[in-house]
Amino acid sequence: MGRITLLLGIHNHQPVGNFEHVFREAHDRCYRPFFDLLGEYPTLRVSLHYTGPLLDWLERHEPAFLDGLRKRVEQGQIELLTGGYYEPILASIPARDGAGQISMMTRHLKRRLGADPKGLWLAERVWEPSLPGLLGACGVDYTLVDDTHFEAVGLKPESLRGYYLTEREGTTLSIFPISKRLRYLIPFRPPEETIEYLGQLAGDDPVAITYADDGEKFGLWPGTYRWVYDQSASGGWLKRFFGLLEQNQSWITTKTFGEYRAQTPPTGRIYLPTGSYEEMMEWALPTEAILEREVLIGRLEASGLKETAAGFLRGGFWNHFLVKYPEINLMHKKAQYVSDKIALKEKASGRSRSKWLAEARQELYRAQGNDVYWHGLFGGYYLNYLRHAVYQHLIKAENLLDAHPSESSVRLTETDLDRDGLPEWLVETSRMNLYLKPSDGAAAIEIDYRPKAVCLTHLPMRRPEAYHRKLKMPPASSAQASEGIPSIHDRVVVKASAVNRKLVYDRHPRWSFRDHLFRSDTTLEQFETSQYEDLGGFSDQPYGTDAAESGREKAILSFSRTGRVEDQSLSVEKEYSLWASRAELAVKYTFRSPRLTPYVWAVELNLTLLAGADPKRYYRFPGKIVEDTQLRSAGVLEEVTEAHLVDEWQGIEIRLEFKPAARLWRFPIETISQSEEGMESNYQGSCLAALWPLAIPLEGNREGLITMAIVER
Repeated sequence: MGRITLLLGIHNHQPVGNFEHVFREAHDRCYRPFFDLLGEYPTLRVSLHYTGPLLDWLERHEPAFLDGLRKRVEQGQIELLTGGYYEPILASIPARDGAGQISMMTRHLKRRLGADPKGLWLAERVWEPSLPGLLGACGVDYTLVDDTHFEAVGLKPESLRGYYLTEREGTTLSIFPISKRLRYLIPFRPPEETIEYLGQLAGDDPVAITYADDGEKFGLWPGTYRWVYDQSASGGWLKRFFGLLEQNQSWITTKTFGEYRAQTPPTGRIYLPTGSYEEMMEWALPTEAILEREVLIGRLEASGLKETAAGFLRGGFWNHFLVKYPEINLMHKKAQYVSDKIALKEKASGRSRSKWLAEARQELYRAQGNDVYWHGLFGGYYLNYLRHAVYQHLIKAENLLDAHPSESSVRLTETDLDRDGLPEWLVETSRMNLYLKPSDGAAAIEIDYRPKAVCLTHLPMRRPEAYHRKLKMPPASSAQASEGIPSIHDRVVVKASAVNRKLVYDRHPRWSFRDHLFRSDTTLEQFETSQYEDLGGFSDQPYGTDAAESGREKAILSFSRTGRVEDQSLSVEKEYSLWASRAELAVKYTFRSPRLTPYVWAVELNLTLLAGADPKRYYRFPGKIVEDTQLRSAGVLEEVTEAHLVDEWQGIEIRLEFKPAARLWRFPIETISQSEEGMESNYQGSCLAALWPLAIPLEGNREGLITMAIVER
């Protein structure tokens, strides 16, 4: 019988901002049992990768685990891979930050775990041809990508063996191709099927094949714990698999990637295009393109051509997430903005090793973790606590850079923050950040309260997702097949929170101080379900910038727009005022029109305090009796002069005042989104709309004022 070398790589990751109980469950049901069972088979060789947030948690809560890991590294059973410490997509962040994150991880692995890593785990296997230069400069000799990347240049997965060499501007890098077939066999099919497949690949000439994937498959993914670690007499999947590898050592050898590379020449030379694994490339496509691709794949499968055509169905490009989700783009560009500010401070200080600069860089690195910058099978971008963590660390970095700001300091900047070719206005004080987008209704695209490092406005719009079609499918059976378990890629689960929920899609991103002109009979239900008529173009068309003034105590930005409705015109002036010495924002509207028709002016605010049903986060309406004050509640209140959003956990209140008194609509923003557990309804934040009737012509100039103050409890 021929021989084969099996190269096993396991990637273990928890994101910045994840809940403590998730780290604990992942350790107890996944990382610890895998590690302990591996110890019973000392002849097996495995390459492991642990990301920085997980290593930090283990250091705080399970240092003995790291002590045992170090011992296995010293014994040679385990090789550790480096990577960006907080698991960024390296191709999506500045090279200086990528190098900093890799160096941070490599130093930590050497110091704490006695490793000398030469291989790198590439986050989400997002490859760009420029990476050899960055990785080579960081002392990295090899990385791993999916066989999908190789298919894109015409190679067939079954022909891929060992590792290949690529280069960029003279810097070489070894690349191991990850077998998709093994990713779908391990651990979802009986281990005997993996051994049988290895037997098909084994030959007289040296053969090596790579398996590398998420460690969470081994106990944390739905349905996997019992399957992988069953304590019955026959043992779980992993014990059986390790036992089969040990029993077949006469023809199956396990090695670490570094060990194999040091002993074996490359299979050949390769140049790979930008890419990721197949599923990620699909998720990055626009929703309509995903649906069209699925139809095409179905037709190819029916005709028996799916496997032949697979290499020519590449899907999209990871960076398109920044187009598909404008809110992700804003987070990404905010991180770029903070990175640039740190670089300028370093340059001004001669790249000094000041403690505050190092702390600011680390806060930036934490905010670059990839999980929230994309969405597919995993919740990612739709998980509000992960978005909260990104903004929290970015604001903390800004606070460190402005460690000693003047109490009466206002910084006013005009810049193309989101890189769409149109300018935004950034107003920054020691208390608040206010980012305005004149080209989109002069809306506020970000409002931060800096003393608590809280972004109050990171809500996603409700938009079509390709998986929404599954809401109409029959529920998946929970029965476990005797011959295996379904991968989460194959499961169709609709959780109770999403059952019978009507899908609602928004017209615009959920910015704040977005303006609307309605007919007087428009209802809350119409507004909530996007069934309203928006008049005059005030909601999403450009406002002109009339004035931008900044003094020591106050910044004022004035915008204006004239809209036409049924041959009538309405001129609106919109003035933002932000104070340096207090966390207070005022937005004043001035209306002018020469003719008569009754309309309603509405100002939309979208705010998030993360939890919609938490008793410590709620509304308060002074002077009003309201039965349901949960942040996920909906309703209409008349003659409202004040509305407070209270967060006892974070110790803040958002106090809104309306002059004159306004009719107030409120409703929750909830998305039907997908995660490992299935489709579920997620509370993202709350929408409030303040309505003033406009009887036109106005007797003189009509004015409206909304004040937002952030108060600490």
